[in-house]
Amino acid sequence: MKLFRKRIKIKKITDGRFQKQINRDTIIIHHYCPHTFNIGDHFVIKSIRKHLKENLPEALFIPKACAKNRGWGMPVQLKGENINQSNQFADAVIIGGSDQYNNWSLRIKKDEITKLNPPLYLIGLGISSAGLDAPPKINKHEYLDDIRQTNITARYSSVRDKLTQKFLESLGIDKTILTGCPAMYLYDEPFHFKTDGYAALTFPFPVIKKNKSELYSDLIARIENTISIIEKAGLEPVISCHDDRDVFTAQSFFPERKIFFSNYVDDFVDFYRNAAFVVGSRLHASIFVSGLGKPFININIDKRGLGFSETFNLVDWNLNINDTEFSGKLEQRIQTILKNDLSVFENFYALKSEYKNVFKSFISSVADDIRQKLKRD
Repeated sequence: MKLFRKRIKIKKITDGRFQKQINRDTIIIHHYCPHTFNIGDHFVIKSIRKHLKENLPEALFIPKACAKNRGWGMPVQLKGENINQSNQFADAVIIGGSDQYNNWSLRIKKDEITKLNPPLYLIGLGISSAGLDAPPKINKHEYLDDIRQTNITARYSSVRDKLTQKFLESLGIDKTILTGCPAMYLYDEPFHFKTDGYAALTFPFPVIKKNKSELYSDLIARIENTISIIEKAGLEPVISCHDDRDVFTAQSFFPERKIFFSNYVDDFVDFYRNAAFVVGSRLHASIFVSGLGKPFININIDKRGLGFSETFNLVDWNLNINDTEFSGKLEQRIQTILKNDLSVFENFYALKSEYKNVFKSFISSVADDIRQKLKRD
């Protein structure tokens, strides 16, 4: 465990390697991303790499686990000795994750990022907050300068929602492209209602239990209420856990209910593809299943959910956790889905398709820019 807490101070950061033509077929991309046990992170990672590979088939991705929590690989972040490693071995560097602006989890420093030699690209990053009415969570003012310089250094930068774009504009960054979250584009199936499926209920993120016990209790109560509504509609509720830490807690709260969990994206694809619809506060579940054409009801608990809802015209469909008419509105929305009235999702799909074209164009530009920087045809 000490290994994960160790911080090595770097005395000197190089100004970058000399760019010389390297005769090899692969293009080495260092991908700084939250390589955690949370399956939602992997929806984003998989989509970014899939679309980049379509434009850059010779790309070889080297994962760099930037999240400062449990994960597959020590959190390294794009700083210190890792600047040197990327300078020495990478042809390009991408940062592609989810809540990376949330308290600047990357911890990139303004005076270090300018020493990065390979071209840098930011893909689908977003802000978050401590609550629906709270500002973007940035604990230290100097992080704003670090975020600003990282965006200035990046050759291309995309964001997942309008709130993130506004946040960066407040820092003087106006070159970002609004693409939506990459996880939305992993699949592209039209919306449909699977009458013989089960209803998937996503279990709350475990960190909420630690930091916001009242909100966590409220979310558990919402699950209990949703189970009752679903059973009354004649469907089977299945609780979906996106993190292994969720499983034991879910079992303790709902010992007689079916619970689903896996560490593998393909298992989640099968699980959500066979669901009738999805309800819950796990934003990446709602985003991901939208690509599978599954109706969803997202429960907004912070700026992430609000940003998604506002960007994709779902403010009047998704529910805020503090809505005083939450239960009635939830039952109304479930009944709308059960009647196979998917008009809200047809409108959403049309807008999502427009943003998908923007996303694909952005990824194509990134691929072309990497080739141009390497002078490869």
